[in-house]
Amino acid sequence: MAPLFLPVALSFLARSVLASPVAIVTGTALPPNIAQQAGGGLPNQPGTPKISANAINSFHLANFLENLESYFFQEGLMNYTRWGTGEQVNGVSNMAVVSRIAAQEEVHVASIVGLLEGNGAPAVAPCQYDFPITDETSFLALASIITNVGIGALQDLADGLSTTDPGLEATVASILPVESRHDAFFRLFAQEVPNPTAFETRISGIWAFNLALDFIIPGSCQGLPSFITSLPIFPDLGIIGYGGPSFATPNSPGKLIFQVGQPNMLPQGWNSGPLYMAWVNQDNVPAYTPVTVQGNELHADVQPGMFGVAYAALTNQNTATNINDLTKATLAGPLPVPLGS
Repeated sequence: MAPLFLPVALSFLARSVLASPVAIVTGTALPPNIAQQAGGGLPNQPGTPKISANAINSFHLANFLENLESYFFQEGLMNYTRWGTGEQVNGVSNMAVVSRIAAQEEVHVASIVGLLEGNGAPAVAPCQYDFPITDETSFLALASIITNVGIGALQDLADGLSTTDPGLEATVASILPVESRHDAFFRLFAQEVPNPTAFETRISGIWAFNLALDFIIPGSCQGLPSFITSLPIFPDLGIIGYGGPSFATPNSPGKLIFQVGQPNMLPQGWNSGPLYMAWVNQDNVPAYTPVTVQGNELHADVQPGMFGVAYAALTNQNTATNINDLTKATLAGPLPVPLGS
């Protein structure tokens, strides 16, 4: 069946600066009330696991991504006093749920920081962020997107650790279902089924890094590890006609019109041959639909049979069968596309 777009944010296409900054975790010390608020604190297993150099790189990127997520939920929690707290899902205050999510994200940051510092690696300092948020609806819509990006990146982290540091897979696996529970709440708020897919959708760490950049104020990240600063940056991919930060079309389009945000970043000769829109969804090989160029517009059909959140990326090949090879062949994007059940 053709996908049905949720009334949730395609909000990587728009921005507005949020209110005053909030403090987020930069070390392993947690405020005393956080463990109670989060439903548990840092793991109390003795000692710090020794990890490989590759794992340190991976956890530096995870720290970078979790900093953004933690800031986002703490900022949203601050804004709930302005938005009001009357809304409920299943009889539980939305503010109470977001308060627990914000605390859990603080614990996740602190656990990664503790692992890094226990191995002699510095923590990643938070950047400054801005998000296209105006009210509770846009906040929870964007929360779903950010959480799905985090879920996809955690799957990629676990896959890498399975080769270099298999003893840490269980730790990452214990975070993944917590993040999925968060997204189930966001979907219930949007009056959508909380469990839209049989499998979560993995993305590469490089894709997650590029998606995070849309919310980071340029020049605000200080002292990033060289592994992060060396990651490739792709031009943004947007959808023409869906400019609102909170809602996508409720219809079932057979075709979408895309646009590259910074065409000067595309490699020379990028459109000298066939172009494709790559679609990544669940535990499937990437699917491809042909792209027709009309001026600065890129017309492509939506791949049928996708659910949850899919990721679209512009590419000039249609043979990559896994996310790592597709990342190497990405010309622009990715773009998260929320889909109906």
